[in-house]
Amino acid sequence: MKKAKNKTVKNYLLEFVLVLIVIAAMIPIVLNVVESFGNKEDGKSTRVEVSMAGFSPTTIQAKAGEEITIQLINPDNSAHSDGGGWHQFANDELDFDYKLSPESTKTITLKVDKPGEYEFYCDICCGGRENPTMQGKLIIT
Repeated sequence: MKKAKNKTVKNYLLEFVLVLIVIAAMIPIVLNVVESFGNKEDGKSTRVEVSMAGFSPTTIQAKAGEEITIQLINPDNSAHSDGGGWHQFANDELDFDYKLSPESTKTITLKVDKPGEYEFYCDICCGGRENPTMQGKLIIT
């Protein structure tokens, strides 16, 4: 009788540990979903996916002096051998440099006062800044 009771306790402990592992694994996913819902409330966000395939869309347009909210999405996972799934959204002239960890979302806000065309790029993977797919344009009118 005592052995049967010990097995039951061990089974409960094992199940408890497995549930904790599943919950811990789900936390980053839930946080990304919650963040993405929170970013849609103004309706003025621009979604930009940064992946091994490059930027999508490759062009972002805004008016001078207005705040630009950009939701950066990195769908790549850490198994990528080139850059470990990390990506970048950067521009030297406007002095911004955001890095995105694998399978993450980051919302940024920019304000550019001077009209012009500004190149943004990712220099972490896929041939870096010289690769045309890892570049895009921020067009300010």
